[in-house]
Amino acid sequence: MDRLSLNYFDIMVLDCLCKINGERSGSAVFHLFKGKRSSQTIQDAGLFQTAKYFGMAQQCSRSDISASLTKLEQHSYLEPMPETDTYKVTASGAAALSHALNERPWPAHCHGAYYQQAAGVLWKRLSLLVQVLSHKQRGSRQYIPVTNDYKTLHWVKKYLSRNTDHIKMANSLFAMLEENLHKIDDKAAQIFVYSLTSHDRIGYTSRQLADKLKEDEWYVYVMFWASVHYFIHSLPECEHSLLKDLLSDVYLENALTESTRKTWQMVKQGIPIQRIAEIRKLKTATIEDHIVEISLHEPAFMIDDYVSAEDQLHIAAFAKRMRTNKIKQIRDGLEQQFSYFQIRLALTKQVQQYD
Repeated sequence: MDRLSLNYFDIMVLDCLCKINGERSGSAVFHLFKGKRSSQTIQDAGLFQTAKYFGMAQQCSRSDISASLTKLEQHSYLEPMPETDTYKVTASGAAALSHALNERPWPAHCHGAYYQQAAGVLWKRLSLLVQVLSHKQRGSRQYIPVTNDYKTLHWVKKYLSRNTDHIKMANSLFAMLEENLHKIDDKAAQIFVYSLTSHDRIGYTSRQLADKLKEDEWYVYVMFWASVHYFIHSLPECEHSLLKDLLSDVYLENALTESTRKTWQMVKQGIPIQRIAEIRKLKTATIEDHIVEISLHEPAFMIDDYVSAEDQLHIAAFAKRMRTNKIKQIRDGLEQQFSYFQIRLALTKQVQQYD
């Protein structure tokens, strides 16, 4: 592969920059891919409709992002914005992105903000359980566990001690995996199965699978997580208690930070912003950040108490006319009639309409 050939990671970067449209730097993409649980990154994920990428490249480094930006620029797919560290996607970049995503679409049900945190836990538990049960079936006690994560080892050990019919468990696990894997893309199912370690075979890495399948390594990586995400997505309709057990203690709701969830509970009780800040010993601006997060990730949340329906329309119309989500630009353009908080909230509801 020559140094200028694009991989799926580059396509992910290009797609994010296309959606961000020159309003954030490459650092914002880095924090998004790493799954940084800050209000800014979570808000941006909602505002620019890039939440599916949240936490989907946790092993990437800043140099990976820089290399990708350089490559995309050398292809003339990106144009640096003057006097900033932001980029605009060129017409040829947009065309290349459309072609790439037509050839290899982002997998259905693969959504970082919704599922990636739980997916990491599920995969560690599931892959260890498959390995342990496979060895038990063969009467083997000598093997190196697929994970050295203490919490996972403890969870699986405890689960096996509570459910002692291991043959029945192995059959249930096989049935659950078979049923779900039949419902996803064949390649994703194949990648998932080859990633498992059993008594007879060590699981393949993304790099090994890319070589085996003659496929892009980053696309293999994304397809693997897409299959794990599907298990979580199918949970409400799943009839297999084993899958529910594997995620029984894992929070699945959305991308809200833990601190924001606490604020959300108090907002639902009708407590005003200033009072929440006093009770929680936080700055008013922090509580406002939380409320913007809530508005992005809780569609039923009404913001009319903070910015009237009429003002929401006024702000949204101006932002659409000026083709910008830059808060300061909108505030100055509307002659500072509204606070930054009100503008941010109004924009969240516009995002939901077009999501």
